[in-house]
Amino acid sequence: MSKFSTEALFKSKIDEIWDNETYSTIESISRGYAVQDDIRFNSLLFIGINPSMYGSIGRIFYQNSHGETHKYFKKFIDVSKDTDMPWSHIDLLFLRETDQKIVKQLMRDKIGYEFFMNQLAVSKEIIELAKPQLIVINNTLARELFQFKTIFDEQIGTHRIFGNIALEGTPVFFTSMLTGQRALDLGSYERLKWHIKQVKRIQSKISI
Repeated sequence: MSKFSTEALFKSKIDEIWDNETYSTIESISRGYAVQDDIRFNSLLFIGINPSMYGSIGRIFYQNSHGETHKYFKKFIDVSKDTDMPWSHIDLLFLRETDQKIVKQLMRDKIGYEFFMNQLAVSKEIIELAKPQLIVINNTLARELFQFKTIFDEQIGTHRIFGNIALEGTPVFFTSMLTGQRALDLGSYERLKWHIKQVKRIQSKISI
């Protein structure tokens, strides 16, 4: 089995959060949630902060093919092809809210904070199950909410996860958005792809 379904394994946990009356006053909860369904094992995993309001409102699990039609995923496909690594994507939060100011405001509220922490617990489980080869976190707020300890490894020039049995030593790249107004410039984007290939090469030698 090369991938797993988040809908099959985690839908009940996410529904439990959305059905909790404690969070009923949170406006964006009425829009439902969106979660990538087909997560590949041992992939190049891109991690964002939360899904947009693209598509129909409701509780949605979408496929990787979604990336063929939405511009947000185009660079993921490009990096995947250039590095010869299968890709997957997950957002740390599942609520459909494009305004990160609202997200940050909710984080400062006691109920909103609890709402987010419950989502982060689920996304952490998904990431651990996926056991990615490398992780690219392409959002500043996602870096703050990343539920794993990391340490900078000078030998590979990026961070590694430590203190987690499932993902010990997994390389992590912290970067900006790959698309949109605040996207990486072309030079930085090309360096990111080069760097991923170098780390992949080093990792392959370690595993021999």
